[in-house]
Amino acid sequence: MQSGTIKHWNQDKGYGFIDVDDQSEDVFFHISSVQLSQPIHIGQYVYFNSTRNDKNQLRATEVSDPTLSLEESTPSKGHNDKTNHLHTRQHTAKRSTYGQHKKSPLTSLISFIAIIAVAVYFFGDIKSALFEQGALTADITPSYSDSAQSAHTAITGDAQIDNTIALIQQGGPYPYPAKDGTTFYNREGRLPAQSSGYYREYTVPTPGVSHRGARRIVTGGNPPTVYYLTVDHYDSFRRLEVN
Repeated sequence: MQSGTIKHWNQDKGYGFIDVDDQSEDVFFHISSVQLSQPIHIGQYVYFNSTRNDKNQLRATEVSDPTLSLEESTPSKGHNDKTNHLHTRQHTAKRSTYGQHKKSPLTSLISFIAIIAVAVYFFGDIKSALFEQGALTADITPSYSDSAQSAHTAITGDAQIDNTIALIQQGGPYPYPAKDGTTFYNREGRLPAQSSGYYREYTVPTPGVSHRGARRIVTGGNPPTVYYLTVDHYDSFRRLEVN
């Protein structure tokens, strides 16, 4: 299943749009396809399946909570019965041959030592791999913030917001290349009406959140001449003074 955040919801007409993770095209959904444990609201993180209609538009066929999507992996009763029967047969076979293959104490000791040696070897290999991965992350992570920090002075006092403004002014690189810099359609009508393509949106990372979060900077003009900040996923905006 795909995942994303509800970016638009029309309660009266019962439809909305999903901002898909790592995809620039939004997905339309209707209330008839929704299976959520909570009322629908903007900024809600969901899982969904989608297909294209005869007009080549993406439409969600099922929208659910992350927890509900786990139910698909629950095995059927028939499968459990077959598995339990197979385990019973295997257990019976082991019991019938146990007396023929009983190991001596010396053989058991050698086997135990061999198991410990293999475990120590693989544990050391895993520790080495984790250490190398941590070192690589430490080397890579600062490059994004350092390049942004060196390119601007504080504008709002929020490091993530100021870094995003700096990346916009220098043309990237962005944390979500497939989404940042795409057209913002102003469907909610919160910003002044402009021609299509006038507004662009960029992700402002939210500390402690594994997905894109609800914070965005929307710019107007190309190159940008106006900057707006939303921290509640397009529900409200405030204009930023950016030179």
